Amino acid sequence: MAGLLLIGGLSSCQKEDIGLTDDQILESNKADILSYAAAKGLGGSMTASGVYYALIKPSGSSVIPTVGQEVEFNYKLYVLSRNSANAMIDTFVDSTYATKSSYLYIVDNTAGMTEGLIRMKEGDQSQILLPSYYAFGRTGAGNGVIPANAPVRLDVTLKRTRSEDQQIDEYLTANKMTPTELTATGLRFVRTLENAAGAATTPTQTLTIKYKGKLLRSTSAFDSTGTGTYSALASQFVPGFAEGLAKLRVGEKATIVFPSKLGYGATGYQVIPAYAPLRFDIELVSAQ
Repeated sequence: MAGLLLIGGLSSCQKEDIGLTDDQILESNKADILSYAAAKGLGGSMTASGVYYALIKPSGSSVIPTVGQEVEFNYKLYVLSRNSANAMIDTFVDSTYATKSSYLYIVDNTAGMTEGLIRMKEGDQSQILLPSYYAFGRTGAGNGVIPANAPVRLDVTLKRTRSEDQQIDEYLTANKMTPTELTATGLRFVRTLENAAGAATTPTQTLTIKYKGKLLRSTSAFDSTGTGTYSALASQFVPGFAEGLAKLRVGEKATIVFPSKLGYGATGYQVIPAYAPLRFDIELVSAQ
């Protein structure tokens, strides 16, 4: 689903529909969504991209998501279609994430699910109706459970919104890690193996290292030296990684956790989302 929703076990494995243009599908989806909303008396509004948002149960909270934060939410998924009488109806599809949390970083000017989430406050319950382009697209999902080009409805509860500092501090607490140092830049440095006899490094040296990088909500590494090593100047790494390495002597190990401003920032990189804080387990093998 356009890199957004991970619906328990559903995958887009249908044959792609190529009969209509994207614009034609979007306009058809918009009309269907508005027809459905009117029939249900939702009283919400539609964005220019065709996302429809309706507040169902306000929480009374004043806390709203802002760009750069992570939102935690639950949802149930329904697919919208027309019945034999040509009336818009909804069909329940999945509730995997009704109790299991889903997470999303809020990125500026991002169409789709984000448009609904940024209109919510913590604790709000809302319905977000998405055109197929922001859902399961031309392929559908679940072996026909969600047809190609079908709009969907999500019944969403916004649980929490967190800044990067909150994410990092909660992660360290949950993993029972106490930083050796919190630097002015926001780097959390946890020395895991000390070698007082090891040589300190200089910025012009080539460093040979071992490392493993993770997103805070992932149990697997997005990058790792595995059983090998990697050699480079410290200046070739992202700022947070370079800052952490500079604190190690040869033979030492550490875990470093740093905010996205020291990593891949507001753009992200490959599998690393925008605004994602990162964890690296690092070892300085040698310096030359």
